[in-house]
Amino acid sequence: MTQATRIDDQASRLRALVDRLDRQRTDQGHQPRLRSAPVIAIASGKGGVGKTTTSVNLSIALAKRHRRVTLLDADIGMANADVLCGMMPKMRLEKAVGDGNTRALTEIALDAPGGFKLVPGSVGLGRLDELNDNEQEQLVARLIEVERASDMVLIDTSAGMGDSVRRFMRAADLGLIVVTPEPTSIADAYALIKVLVSLKPAGGAPGKAPTLGLIINQVANEKEAHAVHGRIGGVCDRFLEYRLPLIGWVRRDKRVVNAVRRRTPVMMESPRSAAAKDIDRLAGSLIDWAGR
Repeated sequence: MTQATRIDDQASRLRALVDRLDRQRTDQGHQPRLRSAPVIAIASGKGGVGKTTTSVNLSIALAKRHRRVTLLDADIGMANADVLCGMMPKMRLEKAVGDGNTRALTEIALDAPGGFKLVPGSVGLGRLDELNDNEQEQLVARLIEVERASDMVLIDTSAGMGDSVRRFMRAADLGLIVVTPEPTSIADAYALIKVLVSLKPAGGAPGKAPTLGLIINQVANEKEAHAVHGRIGGVCDRFLEYRLPLIGWVRRDKRVVNAVRRRTPVMMESPRSAAAKDIDRLAGSLIDWAGR
């Protein structure tokens, strides 16, 4: 089998997995949201698995496919998507909350390298760490400001299973869990999924858990990706009665590490690298899903 044939075959399998995700969403009783653009929240059970790197490069891959993309860096207190893009924003997400002269998310959004819009998150101890329940819900509700100017909205949430993560994942149309083959990452990812599956839809509406999918990062090859998915998906099916589809995988690639050190997304610095090709295929599958 040639490399081109293998890539096409992999892309076909990814689309089939996304189709299964659609069926799962329908079976769980989810109703279409009246939104200008689909919202995809990206989370991880622990830090250091490449969640933000995936979010940034996925935004670029979607933009290269002629989609207007806004990435909201909601990694509260530890936001660094702007660092990966080599940017130094003057305004951050905390300017959009609180009383008084708050800014619209579209005012805070910056043109990021690669053709997408970035709403920079807060860094260190700040206003966002002190939001009460009502203020957090208001911030989630303000997503409509960037939906109107986007074809797709991505949210890079905090690592772990904090309150802000649960709120953004509950509000999203699709939640993507980033995990690596490391045992601690697998264990923490399952713990996060267990919490998310128990969530009720936003507004207390009837229905089942948020729609979730798995992205496996830093794998040696496709075989390892399916093995990791088998471990996590198996326990989800057995103990949570929840079918967790594998949306995509990204191979371990030293060029990703080099790009991070140079504060340049790998999709721009090494677009022909293994990791960049995997992220591009993932973008194609998400576009297929969003189109339906």
